[in-house]
Amino acid sequence: MNQMEGYPFEMTHLPECFLEKAKKELNEVPEQRTEELRKFKEMLSTDKTFTGIDFEDDFLWLFLRHAKHDASRALPHLRNLIKLRRNYSSLFQSIEDDLFNSSPSTQCFSILPKRTPNGCAVILIELGKWDPEEFPIENFKRMFLFVFLQTLRDPVTQINGFKLIHDFKDTNMKHLRCCTPQNIYLEYHIGLHCLPGRYKEIHFVNGSALLKLLFVVGNPIFSKKIKQRMMFHSKPEDLLNYFPPDMLPIQWGGTLKDYHDENMLKKMNKEHGRYPTGGPKNYF
Repeated sequence: MNQMEGYPFEMTHLPECFLEKAKKELNEVPEQRTEELRKFKEMLSTDKTFTGIDFEDDFLWLFLRHAKHDASRALPHLRNLIKLRRNYSSLFQSIEDDLFNSSPSTQCFSILPKRTPNGCAVILIELGKWDPEEFPIENFKRMFLFVFLQTLRDPVTQINGFKLIHDFKDTNMKHLRCCTPQNIYLEYHIGLHCLPGRYKEIHFVNGSALLKLLFVVGNPIFSKKIKQRMMFHSKPEDLLNYFPPDMLPIQWGGTLKDYHDENMLKKMNKEHGRYPTGGPKNYF
């Protein structure tokens, strides 16, 4: 494949270039993988947080990849996710399947059909499409969680990470009322301290009062690394400096017409409701 072309989001194998990338960036060599998995399991066996949980090896590999195969660094993220599950068990339930047919709010999350040329999955969050009055924030949090958890079952995403695009077009007072410090911190905690995702770029377009509030409240807790990866654009077309035209919707100057895959989200939602405590197997 031409290195300037994007990869499809859904893949069934790891290209050689990504295996090499995992080796260079994530210390992913057979000896290191085997030894760190052994260390990780030993740590889990002596930590009361994990008592009685039978972990899937693929799930543990996910956390080890995120920590560049350092078991001691992987442990806090896994512990946080398990505690999240215990303290907020409702977030690990599926939303009602009928909502995908009746609620336009379910279209606020989209996983773009193409990956970037370097293999990143691209998640688009259009907050203005979410109506908190007809789609409670609890459902929004569930969607946020299952989109990322399910996408992380893909080894291509585990290695290459995410690029996020947050669109604040049409956000209003309904959204502002949901932005309590508790809700903002919980979303940040889930995204940065629980989910073992590699966030390569975080783009913001169509800024609004909501974005200003989120940044003011969230700025003190954002890490330096995350702040360096945040990009605020005066116009959506500026995204063309970061993404090929065929990856971006036509309303932003790209050529992509259909980008919201409802069937994919339905499948992810269904899988989310039976997501095992010890983690699922990878997609491949």
